[in-house]
Amino acid sequence: MSAVVGALTYLAVPVAHAEESSKVVVPTTKNPYISAVATLYKKARYEEAQSKLEKALEWKSNGTQEVLWLKLMQGVLQAELAQGNALESFKEALALNKEAQLPVQGSRRLRKLFEQARSTLGLPADKELLAQELDVRPVAPVAPGVSGPPPRRYGMSVGLRVEVDVLEVSMLLGARGEDEEDAPESGSTILPITPAVSLGYTREKLGGALTLLVQPSPGLRAEGQFHPLTLGWVRPYARLGATAFFREKDAQGVYTFLGGVSGRGALGADVQLNSRMFVFADVAYERFFIGGDRYRSQSVLFSVGVGLFP
Repeated sequence: MSAVVGALTYLAVPVAHAEESSKVVVPTTKNPYISAVATLYKKARYEEAQSKLEKALEWKSNGTQEVLWLKLMQGVLQAELAQGNALESFKEALALNKEAQLPVQGSRRLRKLFEQARSTLGLPADKELLAQELDVRPVAPVAPGVSGPPPRRYGMSVGLRVEVDVLEVSMLLGARGEDEEDAPESGSTILPITPAVSLGYTREKLGGALTLLVQPSPGLRAEGQFHPLTLGWVRPYARLGATAFFREKDAQGVYTFLGGVSGRGALGADVQLNSRMFVFADVAYERFFIGGDRYRSQSVLFSVGVGLFP
C-alpha cells in the first residue's frame, strides 16, 4: 500500500509553468511502452500514443501504479482525440484511488472533464482547479459595452465614396463673391463633388483598388495601397496611382474616347467598425499629364466613404 501512495504522490507533482503543458509525469516502471506513450504525447502524436498505450495495458508485469497511470493517460488521449469514452477511463482510474491526479497539466477543457469524473463518483472538487477558476475572474467589473477593436479583415471589399475637389470648390466660391456674369468658367468637366464606387483587395501591408468615378465624363482609377501598421481600430494608408477620364467633348462638341490622364498620391486612414464594415477618409493630390486646356493642371481631392466586406 505504501508503494501505491508513493506512486500517487509522484503523479501529483504540479507543473510550474505554462510552457511545460506538454510535460508528462511518468512513474518508475519496467514497462517499455509507458515511456513511448509519454514521448508521443509530448509530440502531439496522439493516435500513435494511443496505439502504444494499448500494448502497455497488455504488459503482464504491470503493477498498480502502472495501471493507474495508463488509465489516466488513456482518458487524456481519448479527450485529445475527441473520443466520447474519456470520462469512463477517468472514472476507472479514480476507482483505483480517489486521490489520483492527471499526469499532464493539459488544457482547461481536459481538467474540467477530469473534474466531472470526480463529481460523478461523489468526490470533492479539486482545490487546485477551483483556485484557477477564481484566478481568471476579474477583480473589478468591466464597464458594459467596452471592448477592443474587431479582428482586422483582409481580402476583397466594395467601397462607396464621395470626392470633393477642394481647388474647384475654392474657385467657384471665389467666383460667386464677384459679379457672377464676369466669373471665369472652368474648362474642366470634372464635377466639384463626385460619387464613386470601388473594388479593393488588401493583405496585411499591401493592397490595391479600382475605382469608377460616376460623372458625365466617367473616370477609371487604379491605385496601389500601402498600410504598414494598424493602430487599434485605425489603419493609416498611402496610395499611389493614376486616373483616366473617358467620353470627353472637345471644343467642337465631338466626343473623344480619352479625355484626360492624371497621376495621383493620397494619404488617409480607415476605421474598421465590425467584421463587415469600415469607414475611411483621405486627401489626394492629382496632376494631369494628358488633357490640354480642358483640365486644370492639378487638383486636391478630399474623399470620405464606407467599405463592405462580402
